[in-house]
Amino acid sequence: MSAPELHALLAEAGLADKVARIDDRLARLQWGSAFVVVGISGSAIVAIAPLFRAVPAENTDAFYRKLLEHNAHMGGIASFAIQPDGWVVLHAGRAVKGLDGAELATMVAAVGRFADQYDDQLIGEFYAKQLESTNQAMVDEVDAPSPLEAAVEAATHAPAAGDAPAAE
Repeated sequence: MSAPELHALLAEAGLADKVARIDDRLARLQWGSAFVVVGISGSAIVAIAPLFRAVPAENTDAFYRKLLEHNAHMGGIASFAIQPDGWVVLHAGRAVKGLDGAELATMVAAVGRFADQYDDQLIGEFYAKQLESTNQAMVDEVDAPSPLEAAVEAATHAPAAGDAPAAE
């Protein structure tokens, strides 16, 4: 899939009115209090909702357990992950080959809806004393990469499982 086809697929998915175009390979969509970055990486397409800059300072075992329980509830359509830079994200991805607009709409909407639902729950339970670590903090107020930068980095540098890395 060539890069401009991402935006054609987003239009086919009925998501064009929600898209803020970042570039030919990346788009951002708002879902309530969460946002989703959709990007093409090699032969994969990913939807990532960056939620927290780091795991909570307290109750980390309970936090990890809660993420795993939420992963089970989502039935494999999306999952929580912790990126190497510490960001806690909700993401989904698949090979671009054979993807149609309806499937992309399902993937992006699932990540968006679950991120909007779970970010509020997790903030209330684990981040009440660390709002600066959430996706709802003002980016300029902290000395950390923005959620958008983290998602773009992940979307453009992480090959999908089973895919060979793309040639640069």
